[in-house]
Amino acid sequence: MNIDGMKCSRCRKPAQHRLPSHNARFCDHCLGIFVRRQTEKAIKQFDMLEPGQKVLVAVSGGKDSLALWQVLLELGYQAEGLHLALELGDGKFGEASLAASQAMAQRLGAPLHLYNMAELAGFGVQQIAWANKRSFCSVCGTLKRYYLNKATLDLGFEVLATGHHLDDEAARLLGNLVRRHQHYLDNQWPTLEGAPGAFAKKIKPLCRLRGAELKSYAKAQGWSVAKGDCPRSKGATLPYYTEAVRLLEERMPGTASNFYLGYLEDKGAPPAKPEAEARCSVCGMPSFAEVCTICRFLENTRKRESTKRDALKEQG
Repeated sequence: MNIDGMKCSRCRKPAQHRLPSHNARFCDHCLGIFVRRQTEKAIKQFDMLEPGQKVLVAVSGGKDSLALWQVLLELGYQAEGLHLALELGDGKFGEASLAASQAMAQRLGAPLHLYNMAELAGFGVQQIAWANKRSFCSVCGTLKRYYLNKATLDLGFEVLATGHHLDDEAARLLGNLVRRHQHYLDNQWPTLEGAPGAFAKKIKPLCRLRGAELKSYAKAQGWSVAKGDCPRSKGATLPYYTEAVRLLEERMPGTASNFYLGYLEDKGAPPAKPEAEARCSVCGMPSFAEVCTICRFLENTRKRESTKRDALKEQG
């Protein structure tokens, strides 16, 4: 539907999408061109990929990762998908995420690799969180990073792309500044270099695009996407920073871009490449300690579950 009789900023046809941050209006076709060009600009600006390179896309089923997968293929990259089911305790959310990911794979005619985190770990996230006296979100995030990295390497890819967009990164930056998390600030960059056999290179090609712009793009494509927040995100603080960024952007369009991209410009350079000399004695993955965090998590969980079984036997 045309917006107030407005014309597309590029082709002058009726416009369906207004982008206040860019003072632009686009029709469906030209919005697609805009999204591809912004993605391509980010890839070049932050040295993410070589032309035609093979890349694995972490596909959640949401609008952002689906858009990323399609755009990377349109730009000529060999992009395959990876869906990691997180077992969040809400069957409908997980089912919708998987269905949207599979539907996109079929549309694109591209391979989609399916993994289940509970099966990989041997326990559900909640079991691991209880056993290690950690918050659900903290444990889930740690496990997700570990298994996404491991799966990327096991599948023979050197690069993992995620659908984090400008709003995500601006909110994360705001949170790290407020909390003075210098370690996270030091490592905040759209491209994190890898180490052969240890860490996949991690990239965020949508870092120049706002969530609202990607929502418009998904709508123009007519996709059915998984919607809603994570059902286990209660107590997480990032949504507060995301809301703050949204409010600032609403009142002062362009704030998110100036804040995040300006920070990167002042920073000037990406963090150093990770060192991968030490290895976990249990799983063989990189670790600063003899046994990595994941293996410690799982051992503590095994002990807790064993104690519970023994207690039940005594009661029986």
